[in-house]
Amino acid sequence: MAEQPIPQDDPVVSKSYAAHYAIAMLLLTATLLCALWDEAYGQRPWKSYQNVWKQRYSAFLNTAKSSSAKSQKDIESDPEYQRLQQAYQSAFDATKPRRDEIQKKLADLNAQILAVQNVFTDRRAYVNSLTYQVETGDKGKQAEVDKYKAKKSTVNFPD
Repeated sequence: MAEQPIPQDDPVVSKSYAAHYAIAMLLLTATLLCALWDEAYGQRPWKSYQNVWKQRYSAFLNTAKSSSAKSQKDIESDPEYQRLQQAYQSAFDATKPRRDEIQKKLADLNAQILAVQNVFTDRRAYVNSLTYQVETGDKGKQAEVDKYKAKKSTVNFPD
């Protein structure tokens, strides 16, 4: 292919856009600086109040923490609390065998559900692929879909 001659008044060749780029760069930089100032200070006049409040509230929480620790120690030394704590611990220990049995059954059921889900997911994916083929024009696959849906599946449960 022969090269086309470059026209004499082609703006890409005959003019310099350096001044335009410099002006655009200055405008974009000024806009960026204005946006950063506005984001940091202009839209947030409450920042100084926020810092003062943070210091005061931190001081309040430090005093509240020491008084709450004292209140907690007072409650824990109360004989009624100790009696309730002992009753809780004895009930917790008494139900441990039953909880362990339920936990074991739950783990077994979760393993069985996982086994069934694996078979179900595989079968569903296969039927969906056949259904897609039927919908996109291969009508001969409909009999295969019906036959596959009628077939029973077996699940091998874990030990």
